[in-house]
Amino acid sequence: MRKTLKPLFRLLVLLTVFCAAPALSDTASALRLYNGISMDDLAETLLLEGLRFVQVPIDGKGIVSNQRFDITDGVEWSVLGYDCEGEDGCSELQLRSVFQTSATAATVFVQLNTWNSSNRFTRAYAMNKTNVILEMDIYLSGGQSLKNIREQITIWRQSVRRFSSTMTPDDANL
Repeated sequence: MRKTLKPLFRLLVLLTVFCAAPALSDTASALRLYNGISMDDLAETLLLEGLRFVQVPIDGKGIVSNQRFDITDGVEWSVLGYDCEGEDGCSELQLRSVFQTSATAATVFVQLNTWNSSNRFTRAYAMNKTNVILEMDIYLSGGQSLKNIREQITIWRQSVRRFSSTMTPDDANL
């Protein structure tokens, strides 16, 4: 009886190893840390989030990537890649939305101060008398998982919608 169980036990061990191999591979890819992301990989990540975008060529002047992504997600916003010279791609991403306002400077000042004191991960500021900007940075240097990058994009999407609703009713997103 013992001799019969030994081959069955070996077979069971081999099956377990072969069945677990794809799961280990998925775990390894989920644990991969990105020190940067190419604009192509960023495009795939945005698609994974169900976002539609337009790639816009820009003159990055060596500071930013030579393209940005413009996204319409109920509110219009853009993604710019910074520090893109390394082999890992862009180590910094900036999410940005510009809003047009017709509110008085005093009202805008109060809205921006209230927003900035209540929201940790974004910052809002006046660009000029009629435009305000909401921004968020994603810093990849040192390593970020794809899951974390996607979660930060989710935080941004929630934040930009909330910010949009804090603007006066006659304000519109550009």
